[in-house]
Formats: sequence, structure tokens, C-alpha cells
Amino acid sequence: MPTIGDLFRLAQKRAPTSFEAGELFRFATGVGPLDDWSGPATSQMQADLERCLELREGGYPIQYIVGGWEFYGLPLTLGPGVLIPRQDTETLIDLALEYLKRAALPTPEVVDLGSGSGCIAMAIKAEYPAAAVTAVEISEEATTFLERNISDIGLDVTAVLGDMREYTHPRKIDLLLSNPPYIPFAELPGLQREVLHEPTLALDGGKDGLDFYRAIAVRYKPQLAPGGTVLLEIGAGQRDDVCDILAGAGFAEITSHNDLNGLPRVIRARG
Repeated sequence: MPTIGDLFRLAQKRAPTSFEAGELFRFATGVGPLDDWSGPATSQMQADLERCLELREGGYPIQYIVGGWEFYGLPLTLGPGVLIPRQDTETLIDLALEYLKRAALPTPEVVDLGSGSGCIAMAIKAEYPAAAVTAVEISEEATTFLERNISDIGLDVTAVLGDMREYTHPRKIDLLLSNPPYIPFAELPGLQREVLHEPTLALDGGKDGLDFYRAIAVRYKPQLAPGGTVLLEIGAGQRDDVCDILAGAGFAEITSHNDLNGLPRVIRARG
């Protein structure tokens, strides 16, 4: 019979990285770093770990396997049907918090379009409690995760099931945020195999990947409060096009901001 330590070594051998090996091992066995690893592993531990490793070897995202992941210090529940948050999106949140602190509004109206798991909306609320945050998501499946995360983490964020291209906020918006679908439709089949497990609805940006930026620029310019700001995450090579879309819709003070890798990641504009 294998020991618990044998199972850890198996995970180290088959997982893509040592970090993932540790995460899958802890999830499958429930064994912590201070537990006794010399004792025998149960057949259930072995079976659960084998299943996790097989899924990961097949390209299934580790975040779906373990059922969650941490983002901006928040423990999110994740699973099939909701987009997995990326570290790149932290750039959007950093800029949002910078704006809110500088504006110093008593109760700023913040709207997160295409919220998915709620990672952006909840990070803003957690770091800036005075904000009135609304998270808009079109997918019923993703909204289930959004509402669960709001409840589990215990933040006062309003979840709205609706299409960002049609949503009308009941009050003027001080800060509009979105990480919209921005992958050109023809590029979807060539994405990483892990990404192909994520919902197409959260990835497909239309023929040129810019459909949602056009919709946001036209629909939300009139909904912004005086001096209201828009922050939009973008994909590779989209900086100039998104800036042009916003300028054409009448936005001003349009600037581009790089992520930690030095790549254009967020466009900021004033309404």
C-alpha cells in the first residue's frame, strides 16, 4: 500500500509544475504540510489523486479541478461555465482603486460589466468599501458563481443577470469597469487547450474581437456621471483600435496602461 508521501511524489512526477502538484495533492488527499506523510494512504486518496492528475494531464484547468482559486486576496469558487480570473486583470483593479481614492466621492457608483465570477467587482468592494458596486453578467451559469462568491465572501455587491449591451444603470455611473470578451471568433479554436474548457460566451469578441468595446462606448457614454471614468481590459494588439472606438464615441483623456509584463492591458477614458 502506498504511503501519503508516495502520493505526493506521484503528483510531483505527473503535474505540470511543482506548485500544481502541491495544490492537486492537498485537494485530493486533504493532507497538510504538517501532517504525517509516512502513514499509509487510503484507496480513496489514491483514486481521487489519480482522477485529478488525469484531468490535468488532459488539459482541464486546475482551477476547475480544485473548485476555486485566489484572486486579489479573495478566495473565489470557480467551475465550468465561468471565466477563470487572470493576474493580468489586477492591473485594471489597481487603476480603479487609484481613481476612486483620487476622486474621493462619498459613495461612488461602480459598475462591472461581464462580471463572471465577480472577481473585479468584489476586489473593488473589498478594497474600497464606500463604493456602491454592481456586477452585470449575462450567463445564468456564471451568475450562479457570482452570487455564491458574493455570499461566501460576504461583500455587499449587487449581482444583475443581464446583457451588458442592453443594461441601463438606475443611477449615473462614476466608474465603469469591464474585462469583456475580446478574442476574435476565428482565433477561438487555436487557444490553449485549458482555455478551450472556459465558456465561449466569455471569450468571443466577434469577428475582430472588438464588438463589446463598440457596444460599451456607445451605450455607456450617456450613463456616466460628469467626469465619470471607464477602464477596459484589452487583448494583444487592440490598444489603438479601442482608443479609436472610445474617441469616436466622444470620450476624452484616453490613455493606455501596461500590465506587469509591460504589455498594453487597460484603456482608461473620461466620459
